[in-house]
Amino acid sequence: MKECLKRLVAEGLQVNDFDRAYAELLSINAKALKSKDALLQFIAGAKGSHELLGSAMEEMTKPLPPHFPIALTPNAKEILESLAKKHTLALVTGGHPPFQLEKLEKAGIDKSYFSNIAIPEDSVKKPFYKRLLEEFSFPPQEVLVCGDRVAMDLLPAFELGMTTVHMRWGRGTIGKTEPWINHAITDLSELRRIVKL
Repeated sequence: MKECLKRLVAEGLQVNDFDRAYAELLSINAKALKSKDALLQFIAGAKGSHELLGSAMEEMTKPLPPHFPIALTPNAKEILESLAKKHTLALVTGGHPPFQLEKLEKAGIDKSYFSNIAIPEDSVKKPFYKRLLEEFSFPPQEVLVCGDRVAMDLLPAFELGMTTVHMRWGRGTIGKTEPWINHAITDLSELRRIVKL
């Protein structure tokens, strides 16, 4: 987000105090379902042109600086290592594929944990979930889908009969948990009791 803000200012967005503007952008982003939505709201609040969004989105997809740190969700690496020993794992995430793969690498997540990695740019995940069900021939109820965004990650899984886990972290704290969601967790270590590791 800081790089996006720098680009917006370079493109002509007027801000009085960069640090204050950055704090505001982070605050908006914490409550938005997507970074794009946060940037649009921020630009509108700063009375900037909607055309600036394109420049900011370019920043969101270009290669990260060499030593840029990517923070992991607590316990992510340990859980992935444990799950990968006995279960088939797939990663379905939305966004710009090269950028998403770079984030995995910078976060230190070994891609070999996953038998499949799918990155739809439009973040529509249902076709990928269907494809995975067909490929592995698992009964849908035996497939667990863990995600933070209810509409984007979990609803398509629920519609296909999969078991859903709502990760109430980051963007997952926005909005409420739906009654059809099978499990809600706040730490990935809680997956241990759900999959009985």
